[in-house]
Amino acid sequence: MKLYALTGAILAMLGCLSGGSAMAGDGPAIRFNVVGGGSHNYTFRAVERPFWSDTLPASSGGALTARLRGLSETGLKGPEMVRLLRAGAVEIGMGVFASVAGDDPAFEGIDLPGMAADIDTARTIATAYKPVLQQRMAERHGVKLLATLPYTAQVFFCLDAVTALDDLRGRKVRVRGRNMADLVAALGASPVTLPFAEVVTAMQTGVIDCAVTGIGSGNAAKWYEVANHLYNLPVDWSLGFYGIGLARWQQLPESVQRTLLEQAQVLEDALWRETARENRYALACNTGADDCQIHRPAHMQVHAPTAAEKQVLHQAVLKIAEDWGKRCGSACVERWNATAGAAIGTQLTLPHD
Repeated sequence: MKLYALTGAILAMLGCLSGGSAMAGDGPAIRFNVVGGGSHNYTFRAVERPFWSDTLPASSGGALTARLRGLSETGLKGPEMVRLLRAGAVEIGMGVFASVAGDDPAFEGIDLPGMAADIDTARTIATAYKPVLQQRMAERHGVKLLATLPYTAQVFFCLDAVTALDDLRGRKVRVRGRNMADLVAALGASPVTLPFAEVVTAMQTGVIDCAVTGIGSGNAAKWYEVANHLYNLPVDWSLGFYGIGLARWQQLPESVQRTLLEQAQVLEDALWRETARENRYALACNTGADDCQIHRPAHMQVHAPTAAEKQVLHQAVLKIAEDWGKRCGSACVERWNATAGAAIGTQLTLPHD
């Protein structure tokens, strides 16, 4: 696929950041240039930055170091990350699967809307489906998948109370992209695609009634100053990845590959663990509970789907997942059923290709 979305200036700028090597002790020292997640995110500060600046160098005896920059600092948007990695314009990079799904619908299978009601289920799916994505990214996209990662639950911040699932019907709801839009529409609401930075103004002017974002991100952006109500229905977990271009990977000595894979698992475990912690405290902070940590205390009213509503929701979730299967194809669905589906006890109907 051509890099049609990239300007020559961005490619030139990123190309200047390709990793070089020097000598450290008796072996070559390699300095990776890394594009991580948003530097405004809690896990960027708490996990990504210390991993690349301290953990990786320490684990390799100083042979592997890294220069980390947040995505926003590079001028990139995110959907182009897979193509940048394949081209070598980004050496190691982080992307969100929903953002890069335009390159391949198989990417959506790790984070289908509404499929994971909690972060433990989200990780069960991600762990089971990871080998599928490792193979797919390598064979079709020239990228070595290093690690998966979550963000906090993508939930509803609303101006007016949402005490039941039907209360969302007819409301204008900000979404990030197609996956969120499909579930929001299935609930009878009207999805509106808006950048994160425009949400507060859109709520104040009545352009939208609710907005979906991470339960931690919404708090960090002080959405509680406008939206008084939180509906704790996770649409998805904005699952993402760290990857390296396959061509660059194959240039690395086996010992470096081994260390990088081992430490990528350390990074993955830390990101999942810390995000679970952040998710728990973000809910406490948004609702003004005593155990608020990490984020700011607010006083939002919170509701969640009842057991009966979850049954209704499950049918909508399966319908959206099977629509995804039609886009992805029968081979894609077979692999999802054998991995993620088997792990959570869900099987999708095979489409007729």
